[in-house]
Amino acid sequence: MQKERKNIKILIILSIMILLIGILLLEIIYFHKNIQKNDQYQLKNQTYYEVILKPNIYFPNHKIEANHYYIANSIKSIDIYFDYYLKNKKEENIHYSYDLTATLKSYADNGTKLIWTKDFHLKSRNNITQEEMNIKENYNLDYPYFVNYVKTFQDYYNVKTETYLYIKLNIKMGGQANPSLLLTIPINENIIEIAMKEDNAFLKNDTQNNNLNKIIVFDFIVIVIVLGVSKILFKKNDEETILKEYHDMIIVVQNKPDINSNHTIYLTNLKDLMNIAVNHNINVFHCQNNYYTIISNTYYVYILKRTV
Repeated sequence: MQKERKNIKILIILSIMILLIGILLLEIIYFHKNIQKNDQYQLKNQTYYEVILKPNIYFPNHKIEANHYYIANSIKSIDIYFDYYLKNKKEENIHYSYDLTATLKSYADNGTKLIWTKDFHLKSRNNITQEEMNIKENYNLDYPYFVNYVKTFQDYYNVKTETYLYIKLNIKMGGQANPSLLLTIPINENIIEIAMKEDNAFLKNDTQNNNLNKIIVFDFIVIVIVLGVSKILFKKNDEETILKEYHDMIIVVQNKPDINSNHTIYLTNLKDLMNIAVNHNINVFHCQNNYYTIISNTYYVYILKRTV
């Protein structure tokens, strides 16, 4: 019977090891597939802008191209062209939506503390399903409108703030807001520089990091289960080791003691019972699955649960 129980334990341990190896192989295959995710898409982004000037005698052209410095009072508007193209090389349809927003944010203490923000919805398109994502939008931004909006706020509260206008193209794919294009336009400065930033992290690390977090949680759960099963499997072995170590202290008796529940302390660990006996220099009695000792008419009992 003991050999049979040992064989069952070995079989269970081997099954757990095979399960863990299988999970590891699946994770390796999954990550290998997602590492190549960036190569599954053909991406083209040609977003740019032009600054339209008010009529004046100093600038011969009424337009100034991107990546220059601009006199804020000379700006009539800013033409922004969003040309965003994405194609899945696997020829799968792309489900997406997008919206164009503007956000004013005013800061105090040299831009370290946000004290006011205001959102504006400019335009949007929803529930598009195509073989490729092809966003071509042109928006004429009324820059003086936002300058006056901020001035009204500052005059109302009699405060000076450091304010920026953020123009953002928010793109949603598969129900998740992933890629975006962002223009940052200063409001209170006399000479401004417009910064443009694109974020395509959804093709690279963000999705992988989210999936990695899920896998880590899953692995943690598997490890906890394995440790729990192992503890149950080897608990008996631990008890047998203790019994062998203290065999000279154990006296086998034929009849169970008449245990009064009011004077009985049940222990959950055999080692604790043995330590009590050692500290008081007394023996431990054994009858069937019961191990106990007696101190001042109090029974200290541990019941060994036998497993098949």
